[in-house]
Amino acid sequence: MKNLIKRLIMSLTVVGTLTSANAMAETYYDYAKVKKARPVFHYVTISEPVEQCYNVRYRSRRHHDGAPTVAGAIIGGVIGNAIGDNRASTVAGAIIGGSLGHSASHRAHRVERRCEIVHENTRKVKKLKGYKVKYRYNGDTYHTFMRKHPGDKIKVRVKVSPTHYEY
Repeated sequence: MKNLIKRLIMSLTVVGTLTSANAMAETYYDYAKVKKARPVFHYVTISEPVEQCYNVRYRSRRHHDGAPTVAGAIIGGVIGNAIGDNRASTVAGAIIGGSLGHSASHRAHRVERRCEIVHENTRKVKKLKGYKVKYRYNGDTYHTFMRKHPGDKIKVRVKVSPTHYEY
């Protein structure tokens, strides 16, 4: 039982020592003089979307149909008969009209407009990333990186604690 009490007292003493050592550590803020702030840049690739449109032609499937040829022959025959007022003019007009109707049916196309977005106007842009800062505090020189320009002084956190604590 005596041994257990000794161990408990020693444990409490060690915990008390650690707690008092941490209580002795002090943190405060001060200002350090900036010696140099050098800008740091990086390059960013920017691509702008551009809409490109073009026409696509499709052949009409109507060219397999004989209706344009027949319609052209009838109209040509009527016109030939009206101009020549004889059988030869009517036949010639029908042949020419049928031929034109047939050709027109083969040339019939359907045009469709298509548009797509492409990223083609890419360029590299130089952007400010931050600053490499060299500063001096209590005679010592330090380096850090900051996103914004620090000005002529920066706030520093100072922590003071004993290196060896004796009773």
